[in-house]
Amino acid sequence: MAKTWAIGDVHGFSLALCRILDRIEPQKDDTVVMLGDYIDRGPDSRGVIDRLLRLRSECRLVTLRGNHEAMLLELLEREQNGQTNDSFWKRIFGKKSSFLRSDWLDLGGRQTLASYGPLTTRISQLPEPHLRFLAETVLYHESPNANFTHAAYIPELEMSEQPIQALLYHRLRVSIPGPHFSGKTFYVGHSAQRSGNILDKGHIICIDTCLYGGGWLTAREIDSGEMIQLDAAGRLRS
Repeated sequence: MAKTWAIGDVHGFSLALCRILDRIEPQKDDTVVMLGDYIDRGPDSRGVIDRLLRLRSECRLVTLRGNHEAMLLELLEREQNGQTNDSFWKRIFGKKSSFLRSDWLDLGGRQTLASYGPLTTRISQLPEPHLRFLAETVLYHESPNANFTHAAYIPELEMSEQPIQALLYHRLRVSIPGPHFSGKTFYVGHSAQRSGNILDKGHIICIDTCLYGGGWLTAREIDSGEMIQLDAAGRLRS
């Protein structure tokens, strides 16, 4: 029987990703839904994307866009088109902002560029297959029994009508959305659970267990509830 796995925020820790995939051993008919934030903070964003590109040939791979991918893509657009500094946050939140390249660098972008070598100082210098991979990330995924987003959702809206702010930026510590009208369980990341334990409210399950902060990378199988957690060094949680 085909399985569906959701995997939380990787944030540049390629060893944890590789080891958790080794344990899952996804087959051709299995689906792996990556919940976004593949890059930034950790030491090997390049290695993370390389592994996900290979994973495409091993199973049915769904790669959601996280807020860190959204920031990178916005800055890439600015590099190419010379947009103003406040265009990104104004577009998302409807107000002016001082969001700058330096903000992204401080949020882990510096580590992302460094993973591509010391001569990489601009996003446009990243390999074309990697930029294409990032551009092809999607905002949500729907399956018969569950929905998947990076951050959250608006309960009364169809998935095609969900605002970017809810999908990519909402923090569950601010508020936890109620059940979606579809009745489906939502799997999300983004809101790092510093306890290392998933947040399971039944109708919404957050599996970002703060790998970058010394926690765990979590994979959860949707139908069985089986869960695997590894630390940044690829060690299994006991």
